[in-house]
Amino acid sequence: MYQISMEKRKLGERSEAEDIRPQHSYHWRANIHDASPALFNEAERTPLGCEPHSPTKKRKRVSLPEEERESKRRRLSTIHEPEVELKGQTERKAAPQKKTEACRSNISDKPLRHEHVQSLGFPNIGQTCYMNSCLQSLLTLDDFVDDVKRQKKVWRSNPDAGVMRYLTKIKKARPTKDLAKKTLLLSNFKTALSAWNPEFKDNQQKDAHEFLSSVLQQIRSLGPQLQYLAATTDQTYTCPVKKHIEFTMENTRTCKSCGAGSTRQEKYTDLSLDIALGGGTVEDMLEDYLKETDLEYRCECGANMSGQRSSFATMPKALVLHLKRIRYDSSYQLEKVRDPVDLFRELVIPSKEGGSCYSLVSAISHIGAGAGSGHYISDGVDLDVPVEDPEDRWFTYNDTVVRETSGASVCKLRSQNAYVLVYKRKD
Repeated sequence: MYQISMEKRKLGERSEAEDIRPQHSYHWRANIHDASPALFNEAERTPLGCEPHSPTKKRKRVSLPEEERESKRRRLSTIHEPEVELKGQTERKAAPQKKTEACRSNISDKPLRHEHVQSLGFPNIGQTCYMNSCLQSLLTLDDFVDDVKRQKKVWRSNPDAGVMRYLTKIKKARPTKDLAKKTLLLSNFKTALSAWNPEFKDNQQKDAHEFLSSVLQQIRSLGPQLQYLAATTDQTYTCPVKKHIEFTMENTRTCKSCGAGSTRQEKYTDLSLDIALGGGTVEDMLEDYLKETDLEYRCECGANMSGQRSSFATMPKALVLHLKRIRYDSSYQLEKVRDPVDLFRELVIPSKEGGSCYSLVSAISHIGAGAGSGHYISDGVDLDVPVEDPEDRWFTYNDTVVRETSGASVCKLRSQNAYVLVYKRKD
């Protein structure tokens, strides 16, 4: 674990304070007395076509005969409810409604979207960019978060389920501009996780990958307890981490002398991949992870060398990949690996279940030259658009500052800083 001192990330165009300043949209309304004099009756300063109002002069009400009033009502009714013929019967069709709301929506789409985007950020409550980035990435997994919320009746009475409780509340508060409420929820979320892992109790910068792993492990650890609780109340509980993120790796060892071997399976919530010298693609790093390696192991036949190979036994709905950008050098000092990793939106992975195709939905990046300092940001797909979005709309989350971007831009700009990648399986 390493400590990173927080440094302010400058965005160039605008300061963070300017970005979080509420954006007001004003609608200009004309003052009728500022209009052209030709529009007015100069004697009364009244718009032409309008009768000047006199407070002392009252209009006389003209009383119409009952027959004329009834005839007038029928004429007005006919205007507002036109008749149409349907299979020999006469029905009245409701008058078409004015499209005021639709027109207003079309006019204000862009301002409303800008306002909505700016409200999606999270305040930094004390070197917590690592937490904000992890939460933004988790929230792109809407099926996972919705599954947590769906089982609220089971975990809401459990005092140890604080991480799930505040995760759902943070999602609900995310679109709002209430920074005070967000600050409180983020603080409570951090406190709930720190009760399980004290590493995150202080206000020092932490590793985003370790934080994300701790969140998932805590939710997963509550599984047996919540399943028992659900059974006692005639309910069912399925751990959201196991259902959406957990997968099984199969490790096979084979003796190079006699061919004897053994197989064991392990559960994972993410894979940590070495970055090749000079860079490469994510698929290259996965292939390197899955290839056979030499293992010193004394077999019953007396041989000491075996080969070990890993493979996917099961595939998750959401795949988390950790790129090892922070590592120890030959003198056991932490350093940051800046070799570029070519990122692509699609990723195909072979497994015992067959090939699975994944789409990149989020990336957590460590911005900074070294391992001893830096800043975390997150990029995530826009969940309010179709999966196959022709405009490729994404967001960049930098604490409270949120900017619109594209998936292609993320893949290009994050090649040297991408630290955690989140993929969603295409079913």
